[in-house]
Amino acid sequence: MPERDPNGPVTVINRFDVKGDVAEFEREFRRHAQFLRRRPGFDFLVTVQLVDRPRVYVHLGHWRRLSGFLDTVHDDTFVAHVQRLGPLVHTEADQALSVGRTLKENAAVGDAAVVLISAHVHHDPAGFEKRYAALGEACAAIGGFGGSDLLRSTVRPLSYTGVHWWRGGGPPGGARPSPDCARSYNGHRLSTATDC
Repeated sequence: MPERDPNGPVTVINRFDVKGDVAEFEREFRRHAQFLRRRPGFDFLVTVQLVDRPRVYVHLGHWRRLSGFLDTVHDDTFVAHVQRLGPLVHTEADQALSVGRTLKENAAVGDAAVVLISAHVHHDPAGFEKRYAALGEACAAIGGFGGSDLLRSTVRPLSYTGVHWWRGGGPPGGARPSPDCARSYNGHRLSTATDC
């Protein structure tokens, strides 16, 4: 694996399956998220709760610099947060780079229509990335579309996490995605933003 530029960006993806009290997890994680926002090199975060599995949360922490993330994980406050959160969850972690971001409007707390797509590409990653960009264009025709991001794992380079979001609780009037957009979402999880 090539050496990473410590001044380059990185997205840290954490998936939390809450074992105990969801409200306690959200309280502790909110405290942790507020800490991250104050760290040098931190950019923004997105945390969603899965609709079909409400005890599962996916957190994407975007860092402007890898060095900021590495400095943070060695900070005593970060370690204390991990010690408090650890017993509450089963967790999986990944690191990724954005390979295709379209931003029409920033996502915000309470935006109810966030779609996560996980994909492992066996052949033609460049073709997959082009198809994902086309998916974003098809979904942009739906009112309230905020944007999309495609993140390619640096740990498992053929694995991707895609994110699409709509502002104001989703498409106006309960509009459904176009057939092209909906076909691409078959089998993937619709998630809702949480106040973390």
